[in-house]
Amino acid sequence: EASIYESDYDSCLDRQGSMPEEMFKIRNLDTGEEIDVRDENKTEFASQYTSVLSMKASKIELEEFYKEKRKMNQSLWAAVQRNDVNRCKELLDREIYGELVAQPNSKGLNDWTALHMAAADGFHDACEVVLLQGEKPNVDSRTSIGRTPLHLACVHGHLNVAKLLVEHGADTNAQDLENNTPTHYSAMYGHADMVTWLLGQKPDIFVTNVLGKTSFDYMINIETYEAFYKHCKKNNLKLPSTPYNRTPFFGVIMHNSREDHINKMMLKGNIKPREQDLKTFNDRPKLQLFKKTLALPKSIELPLPPSKVGPSDFRGILQLGKGSFGEVFLVEKIDSGQQFALKTLKKEKVLGNNLIRYAFTERNILKNINHPYIVKLNYSFQTPEKLCMVMDYCGGGDLGLHLAREKRFTDEKARFYICEILLALEELHKHGIIFRDLKPENVVLNEEGHAKLTDFGLSKEGVTEGQISRSFCGSVAYLAPEMLRRSGHTRSVDWYLLGVIMYEMLVGSPPYYSSNREQLFNNIQRGKLKVPKHLSVESKTLIKQLLHRDPTKRLGAGPGDSEEIKSHDFFRDVNWEAYLQKQVKAPEIKPVRRIPKEITAERMFGVLEEEEKRLDDWSFINPVKGLSNTIK
Repeated sequence: EASIYESDYDSCLDRQGSMPEEMFKIRNLDTGEEIDVRDENKTEFASQYTSVLSMKASKIELEEFYKEKRKMNQSLWAAVQRNDVNRCKELLDREIYGELVAQPNSKGLNDWTALHMAAADGFHDACEVVLLQGEKPNVDSRTSIGRTPLHLACVHGHLNVAKLLVEHGADTNAQDLENNTPTHYSAMYGHADMVTWLLGQKPDIFVTNVLGKTSFDYMINIETYEAFYKHCKKNNLKLPSTPYNRTPFFGVIMHNSREDHINKMMLKGNIKPREQDLKTFNDRPKLQLFKKTLALPKSIELPLPPSKVGPSDFRGILQLGKGSFGEVFLVEKIDSGQQFALKTLKKEKVLGNNLIRYAFTERNILKNINHPYIVKLNYSFQTPEKLCMVMDYCGGGDLGLHLAREKRFTDEKARFYICEILLALEELHKHGIIFRDLKPENVVLNEEGHAKLTDFGLSKEGVTEGQISRSFCGSVAYLAPEMLRRSGHTRSVDWYLLGVIMYEMLVGSPPYYSSNREQLFNNIQRGKLKVPKHLSVESKTLIKQLLHRDPTKRLGAGPGDSEEIKSHDFFRDVNWEAYLQKQVKAPEIKPVRRIPKEITAERMFGVLEEEEKRLDDWSFINPVKGLSNTIK
């Protein structure tokens, strides 16, 4: 029976030979309560703790007691989620419930406390009740990923809750497991008012996270930049340095890099995410048993008009791929018979990991860029369970598949693909976007054999933290030295990766490759580049210039960008305009055989009934298809 308690001591005697104070402290892991067994005035409940040590308490009575105690704590969580202030007060009143009173520090799924739930939902009153009437509430309690209630208030932009938490002693410099502070998240999500107020609390703005970035690195709008600038000027501080170029675009700061852990970031200036999107999509664990309608933000209860294109317009043919957060299907549009690639993202997974902005990243890039060598987005819509993107289907497989079949390509074949990839990267750079994920698997071929870049959002290999597998090592093989050093990177990182993919097409494996991950890291940063003798002189020089470890000396790093590379002798006979017009015949490719297997609508789209997690501004219809845009 004593195993349900935790005794806080490291040894029986301290250095003076006496019993340390911790020997007499017992903590209840269920409730967070701590008592001193020497206290003669301890309550009946505390006496039960002492009796456990002497094995005198009834096991059945204790089990019943803790069962009721857990119910009280769960009732508190449910009341907080409903913002039911009166019920919260009642559950926290010792005069009513005695030793069964709910404990504000009790932890539920993912180690969330009542304060975490109130802070995430922006329930100021419920938060205040827990802080004022709860027994010793821990304002800096941590979730399983190290976030405090203040972290969550900053993620979701709840300024009034953040102020309340800080008034009660919340640490403005608290760091989660990724070493992000509340200021990091406020800047990351563009909450300029939150950033302005937080800076007034004088946090350490030079704190860096695990990626080596300060909160200043994550700012995404002009207002946030102005807040940092004024704060530094007022306090005689040097504005934090950052390795990232920035372009102001309709009030949004475009970061010319992909700096999230999936490294895919673009926000379009005329489509600003609304606060209610952030309220709806949060990382709060699901408490199904106690979930009530009143706990949901009002923004997702409003009826919204349906999209002009939806699940009923498509028939599933077969599954093309599957990842941690979604799947890709080959589908047919029923009215036209045209085939598309349908990418679906699970809302529960995306929302639960705070990745909704990265889903928008992919959608916005594909929606706003029209280029012959970049996969096109035709439609986007949502169901109660899925976010859906209908893209061009490229039935020729990806370059990784064809390299596996052929081992390596001729100079002519490699040159063809390099030309098309280079033009696609050139277009992205014109829009202030760094692709950064160039690898054979992200270059797909259409039926004619032309290359297209794909995967601008949640890559299936990059979403799982800490995954050590073949796919992880494969991704690492396509990382530039500056990315491994986490020293920041510019658009020249794409030209390094162009050199990597060119090397693999001509040699048969990535440069510096090793099956040992640590050795691969070392090779990329310090190893000698081995260029086979059979390569042409032009191929060798281009590869060496693209794979230069110093990003400032790399070919393409200058103001000319892609033009510097186009002028290399390797492309001496290339007609770039003909490539841009797709007038150059593609090399022959072996067909990719797929066996059709009809997929049900429920398999692709999930439940198709009422929607309680609907995201504004997601739906889209490409006007090229003869229809007008539908922005919801």
